[in-house]
Amino acid sequence: MRVLICGGGIAGLTLAYWLRRRGIEPVVVEHAPHGRLGGYGIDFFGTGYDVADRMGIIDRLMPHRLPVDSVDFVDASGRAGVRLTGEILNKIIRGPHLALMHTTLEGALLEAIQDDVEIRFGETITAVRDTGAAVEIDLASGGAQRFDLLVGADGIHSKTRELIFGPEARYARYLGCRLASYSVPDRYGWGRVRAHYTEPGRQVIAYPTGKSGELIALFLFKSPHETSASRAERLDLLRSTFRGMGWITPSVLADAPASESIFMDTMTQITLPIWHRGRVALVGDACGCMTMVSAQGVSMAMAGAYVLAEALEADRDHVGAFARYHERMHTQVRRRQRTARVFARSLVPGTWAGLIAQSLVNRLVMREAFAPMLRRQFGAGSILAPQTADLRKG
Repeated sequence: MRVLICGGGIAGLTLAYWLRRRGIEPVVVEHAPHGRLGGYGIDFFGTGYDVADRMGIIDRLMPHRLPVDSVDFVDASGRAGVRLTGEILNKIIRGPHLALMHTTLEGALLEAIQDDVEIRFGETITAVRDTGAAVEIDLASGGAQRFDLLVGADGIHSKTRELIFGPEARYARYLGCRLASYSVPDRYGWGRVRAHYTEPGRQVIAYPTGKSGELIALFLFKSPHETSASRAERLDLLRSTFRGMGWITPSVLADAPASESIFMDTMTQITLPIWHRGRVALVGDACGCMTMVSAQGVSMAMAGAYVLAEALEADRDHVGAFARYHERMHTQVRRRQRTARVFARSLVPGTWAGLIAQSLVNRLVMREAFAPMLRRQFGAGSILAPQTADLRKG
């Protein structure tokens, strides 16, 4: 069986690894010339950590943990009013976890498959024809190829989903907020801290990347408009939105790179009632984007890839395999999407009164006594069945 995976991000690379391990031939196409290496941090625990452990890449990731010991909610002077310590975070997650740069995880996944899997960078699909016996794929570089199956792992703005299921607008649920990020020089020296500063309708987050003298600046801001800004417009939009904001905001805006180098997107979920059609299936953000506020996007993308490969090994009839994969994952993803939507409502309060209320709630819940409640809310545990020692060795 040959499977074309459209998308060389976390979901696509994880799926390629597990298909190869299960005797199925994957081919990956990725539109970016050298891979989609995003420049922002991720929280990595639960199912994602479990899958990475089964892949044997944890040792590669450990040395690159983000040097963050606490999450501080600061005022305009940089003083922490509320602090989530590493000790409390450990009690919430109650299991192994890593804070990583997105780049680090994608790099480790790429390294794990690059000698065994064909990866075509700078390539994508332009048309799909499901003949019933195979899928015929037109490629952007020209020509057509046949595969047994096609899996869209091409993210929130999935080309595969558009070709098979229709326009993104049918499945996108905008949460009223945009985000942007880029790296800046560390001129502040506050150490191993991820700091959040919020004013009505806008928030700036800064944290160390692990590279000497470098921070990530992350911007969140309310916006009634879902349309994404073009690359050329991104820096001007940030400067106008965050003009006059306190804390270190003027400095990190002054240190911004060229507009084209800034990551920016809307905070949007993707909700499909069914994740497969004929010989085509979707995985990761392409079918179940939860947004960054879920803290589960990476973990569930890796979970979906693992479960899909497992289903295809158990049932080479794609109809049964796709149904089994969907049944296993859909409820898990929808539950986490609902939690993220609730959390997103109060993520960036629109008024000073809302900010005061948010601060009071944070002071209350960021204590050891509330760890079990937060653990249940964010679904931090792994959804995979434990493996025996013999299976892990295999």
